[in-house]
Amino acid sequence: MPLDPRLVPLLEQFNALPQPTWTTAEERREAVAQTPVAEQIAALIAAPPAVARVWEERLPVARPADEISVRVYRPEQAEQNPAGALLHIHGGGWWSGGLEDVDDRCRHLADGAGIVVVSLDYRLAPEHPWPTAVHDALAALHWMVAHAARLGIGPDRIGVGGESAGANIAAALTLLTRDTNGPGLRMQLLEIPALDLTLSSPSMQTFGEGYVLTRDDLTWCVEQYAADHDVKDPLVSPLLAPDLTGLPSAVIAAAEYDPLADDARRYAERLRQAEVPCTHTEYPGLVHGAHHMTALLPVARQWQDDVVAAVRHHLNPHGR
Repeated sequence: MPLDPRLVPLLEQFNALPQPTWTTAEERREAVAQTPVAEQIAALIAAPPAVARVWEERLPVARPADEISVRVYRPEQAEQNPAGALLHIHGGGWWSGGLEDVDDRCRHLADGAGIVVVSLDYRLAPEHPWPTAVHDALAALHWMVAHAARLGIGPDRIGVGGESAGANIAAALTLLTRDTNGPGLRMQLLEIPALDLTLSSPSMQTFGEGYVLTRDDLTWCVEQYAADHDVKDPLVSPLLAPDLTGLPSAVIAAAEYDPLADDARRYAERLRQAEVPCTHTEYPGLVHGAHHMTALLPVARQWQDDVVAAVRHHLNPHGR
C-alpha cells in the first residue's frame, strides 16, 4: 500500500536536512541529539504505562573487562509470583542509542505482557566493535539466570528481543547460546531486524534512499560495528548462518518501506524451513522506526499491541 500519508511531511522534512558534516561517531551522536526532527518524532510516542518498579544495576563484563548497565522493569502483576522475562536490546546502528530510547517500549512490554523486562545498555561501536555487544548480551543473559530469584523471574521462561541493530544482536545471541549450550531461551522478538550485513537484498536497493534509513547510512554503521571482521560471519549476519535448527520460537515484525524488510522476510522463511516456530508480520505504509509513533499512527498502535500479545503468549501464557 502507499506510504502512510501521516508520514509524508515528516519524511519530506527529514530528506530536506543538510548533508552531515560529522566525521566521527561521537560527532554524529551530538548532531543527532540536536536535530529538531528527533524532537518531533519523540513527541509522537504515546505516554507509556506506569510500572510498579523500575531500577538500574551494574554488572561486570569481560572482553575487555568493564561494567555495563541494565534497567529492570517489574510490573504489578509480576510482584507476587515468578514471572517470565525478556532481555531487550535497543537499536541505533550499533553506534548510538541507550536505555532512554526504548524506555517507552520496555514499559509497554512489561505492563502489557505481565513480565519482567531487562533493558541492556551494551557498549557501542566503534569504540567497542563486534563482538563486544554480543558478549555484553550474553553476560546480561547469564546475569538474569544467576539472579532469577532476586529478580522474581523463572529462569526457564526467558526470551530475548531487540529492534534494528538490537534485533541483530538478539538473533546472534540465540545462535551463540545454542552453539555453546548457554541458557535456554523461550523466544526471540525481532523488530525491524538487520540480519544480513552484506546489505545486498532487493529491499535495500528499492528503499535504500529517501525512506529515513539509507543504504549509505547502513554501510557506515556496518563499518563501525564490524570493523575489519567478515560480515558473513553468522554472529554478524545471522541470516547467513548455515543452520538455524534448534533456535527459539521467533516473532518478527517489519516495516513495508524499510531497506531491511527483506532481512525479516528471508529470516522468517529460513526459520520455518528449519522447523522453528515463527510468525512474521510486515506492517503496511511504515518506514524504519515508525512503529514507535503510537500517538500518530494507528498501525503503530496495532504493531505494539500485536508484539505485546505475542510476548505474553510466549513468556506469560497464563497471564492477562
